[in-house]
Amino acid sequence: MEETWIDGTLFAFDGRVMEVFGFPGEGNRRYHVRNLKLTIDPPDPRGRRRVAMRPWSTAAGGLSMHVSPEAWPCAERFLADVAQAIGASQQPRAA
Repeated sequence: MEETWIDGTLFAFDGRVMEVFGFPGEGNRRYHVRNLKLTIDPPDPRGRRRVAMRPWSTAAGGLSMHVSPEAWPCAERFLADVAQAIGASQQPRAA
């Protein structure tokens, strides 16, 4: 299980499910990699990056946050692992 704090929000990832704990105004959320759309924008003029996550199956249940430049190195590693798992989940499986 991989866990990290990103600007006051706890993220956990077990290789298949990403969990977000205590997101301001939203509480806790869970996203399975096979149903997760993850978007990471380039840095804005302040160096913050907008990260958005939502289920592919519905527009409801999405989260969006700005990650500070100070939190980005840790967030980048964590989100890269999630993105890699998303990509692997979309590969065709042998029958």
